[in-house]
Amino acid sequence: MERVVTAIELVKGGRKRKIYVNDEWAFSLYPAQIRGHGMEEGMVLTGELYERICTETLEPQAKKRVLNLLIAKDRSRKELLEKLAGDGYPPKVAQTAVEYAQSYHYVDDLRFAVTYLRSHEEEKSHLQLSMKLKERGIAREVADEAFETVYEERLERMGEDFEEAELTALRRQVGRKVKNPATLTQKDVQKLTASLCAKGFRGTDIRRVLGALFSGEIPENDME
Repeated sequence: MERVVTAIELVKGGRKRKIYVNDEWAFSLYPAQIRGHGMEEGMVLTGELYERICTETLEPQAKKRVLNLLIAKDRSRKELLEKLAGDGYPPKVAQTAVEYAQSYHYVDDLRFAVTYLRSHEEEKSHLQLSMKLKERGIAREVADEAFETVYEERLERMGEDFEEAELTALRRQVGRKVKNPATLTQKDVQKLTASLCAKGFRGTDIRRVLGALFSGEIPENDME
């Protein structure tokens, strides 16, 4: 399908102009850039011209925009892509700009997740934190690693007392939910494990406590 520049629109309060191709906003350029590329309403936007606009004009601007966004605050890959899309950069240009920043380790989803958890771990539950990270495009395995990193940091700061307090709290939670371990089915165990993970307990600790309970190493009255 032929691509036609159907409108070049002045944005109120801004210097850039919105370029519409086939009646859809394709990208934005400054007036001097529009003149430099010889663009005008009604012209056919060839593939060659579009590629030149992307590589010579939009990509350098998008890279600069990403760096400025990261200077303001740490952001996830997803957040950066959404910001660039909102600024009118085509997906291909946005991807190139974010990958450029990633190549210099300016974008690091694990670092972002760890920083976020450090800032909010005292005010939000584990489930709320997980949901917030998911909203920001953080992959499950990256979020799990971030939670583990923050846990290890707290353990290092607070020592063995912290670990024992965590295990004690976990045993009490299990005690409230499990009255007779012998009656639990595999599905019950999976449901219980998911519930405890949502409360912020680590999978390794959950397996450790449940394993000890089912093997009889922990008397049931010690779970109360």
